[in-house]
Amino acid sequence: MKNTIGKSLTMLLQVGITMMVPIFLCVALAVWLDSVFDTIAFMPVFLILGIGAAFRNAWLLVKSYTKNDRSTEAKAIDEIRKLKEEAKKNGRKD
Repeated sequence: MKNTIGKSLTMLLQVGITMMVPIFLCVALAVWLDSVFDTIAFMPVFLILGIGAAFRNAWLLVKSYTKNDRSTEAKAIDEIRKLKEEAKKNGRKD
């Protein structure tokens, strides 16, 4: 139980950082480019790029975490099926 809580908190922290960093970097780059070229055109473009990159990175991170959970779950389901088949062969009903 303690291990799963730690893993969940770690994943939550990583997802938050993974989403904040690209957004802040893109906004900082846009502010700098806007000040260099004296425009306001870069902010919306880089903000959209930063948000897109943030969600893509978060998706890949969560996908990698859940991949391990799904394989563990599939193994557990297979084990339960085997036990049920064995119980049927021995004449038990579960």
